[in-house]
Amino acid sequence: MGKLEHFSHSCPLTSPEVVCEGICNICFEDQVVEYACKPCNFDICKTCSKLPQKVSHDFHSEHPLEFCLFQYDRKPGYIVCSCCGNMSSCSFYECKECEVYLDLGCALLKNIFTGWDVREMLHYSHEHLLRRCRPGQDARGSCLLCELPLSPSSICYGCVYCYSFLHERCLDLPTEIRHPVHLEHPLRRLDYIRSGGRTFCGACREKIDSVPFGCLECGFYIHMRCADSFLRCLMHESHEHKLFYVSWNAKEHFGRKNCCQICLRAVVSSLDSYYHCIECELEFHFECLGISKTILKRSCHIHPLVCKRVCGEDDSLEYCGVCETLIHAGHHVYSCEECDFLGHIECILREKEPSPLYLKDLYSCVEDVKRATNQEDYETNKLMVNDINHNHVMTLIDMCELEDKEHCHICEKEILGNPWKCETCNFVTHNFCVELGKPSRHRFHWNHLLTLMPKPLATDMMSCKSCREDIKGFNLFCRICTFIIHVSCAMRGKRFLGMLGPKVVGTWRGRCLGGKHGMVQVMFPRSYQKVCIICHERVFGKAVSCMECETVYHLRCIDRHRIKDRDSS
Repeated sequence: MGKLEHFSHSCPLTSPEVVCEGICNICFEDQVVEYACKPCNFDICKTCSKLPQKVSHDFHSEHPLEFCLFQYDRKPGYIVCSCCGNMSSCSFYECKECEVYLDLGCALLKNIFTGWDVREMLHYSHEHLLRRCRPGQDARGSCLLCELPLSPSSICYGCVYCYSFLHERCLDLPTEIRHPVHLEHPLRRLDYIRSGGRTFCGACREKIDSVPFGCLECGFYIHMRCADSFLRCLMHESHEHKLFYVSWNAKEHFGRKNCCQICLRAVVSSLDSYYHCIECELEFHFECLGISKTILKRSCHIHPLVCKRVCGEDDSLEYCGVCETLIHAGHHVYSCEECDFLGHIECILREKEPSPLYLKDLYSCVEDVKRATNQEDYETNKLMVNDINHNHVMTLIDMCELEDKEHCHICEKEILGNPWKCETCNFVTHNFCVELGKPSRHRFHWNHLLTLMPKPLATDMMSCKSCREDIKGFNLFCRICTFIIHVSCAMRGKRFLGMLGPKVVGTWRGRCLGGKHGMVQVMFPRSYQKVCIICHERVFGKAVSCMECETVYHLRCIDRHRIKDRDSS
């Protein structure tokens, strides 16, 4: 029986007594097991048993890359190969000093001279940092913007935490459209605070897992695919207005709970497909409109066409032979039984081409609506605080304008000074809490900017990095490394020092007199009235503070105290 001491596992590996196939714990391929550890249920194939522990390549000649075994609870759960750009969740090689990774296939190449064009960006559609990559062989899901399925080789920007992707070609898609389904206001792309399963489509009533178009003022949201479908209208003799198709998988009908205007039967069954009039909010059963089951229209296709419902299989894509846009699974279409031709019912039956016909025709002629920057808001004495259903445009008001005692809607503490108030609702905050609406660095996380979030974005419960309790309300979140902290924990020192007095300028190597908390360096103005807890003299200039204990020390006093303690010990 052969034995192997392999760097990927702490126990000795032995050849199995019976030759059998299994899942290799390194490459996750279904292969003949070459070596195994029965107590740990650890198997490796012949190819992986010969893997080197380290590899070197010319494209990263500074350091060798070391083998890393896949671990299911590793955060982040994916890496982007620095050679081919594929995103992978299997075992890999990495440089311990640089952010360079190679998947198993690329690591075993003889030599690599040039690497993948690595780029990173923060995008309004997703909460985490996105890296330029390819989805790889395990590609699944769809682009958050266009909602089309991903292919393994498509160039995207992806998230190594969530396995979410945006096609590179979709990054420049306009963020505003004017759509006949919602004529009152323009529809704008939502950002990551309101997308990702937090809204429901106003057309099909399904949860929206992508980045939808929406109107915050009316609370109306719509899938990209539904916005596309609702451009193709049906003109029918039974009604004077345009009718829009709503598929059978709608959990609720689009408008009020009306009856079909032809058979007067309620449109309530989840198996019903129907047409909807936006102007009248009336429904018509698909079957009641008398749409022909077979049709021959040579201007569209030379063969007879049969009406049927499309069944989506394996994320396959089907396109209309008339308008050349996507046909969605579950929708009725006209299909040719002699060839692969498919056509939207509205495209086949229409007498003249509607306008607009394509989503691209809806993009605003004016320049894209740019989200107002925090700097612009600050210059006009206004700040912005993003909430789930509303963007609060904040204005500084006088304390006397409050009717009664108010508590800050961000940190939930009582407001004792002049607050900031939303122009359109009763949302009020401290002056120092409202400034959290501007992404900025803080004393407890200097490396990256922190963003104010109204609630945790992750579906799993997240805990505060300071108090370790579950995050439930407003929090500060790092989109790059997923650091998160309660606003109340972050504001503990801010309320003590105040925003108009000292400024935090750096960290401090020691702990407070109680020995429990770290400290920061602060700069005090001469007008600020604060005394050193050791010598009881007024502090100005550079000093040291413990935010948790709400104490301040002269630099000379805390150094002298530390030397005294060292000598006495």
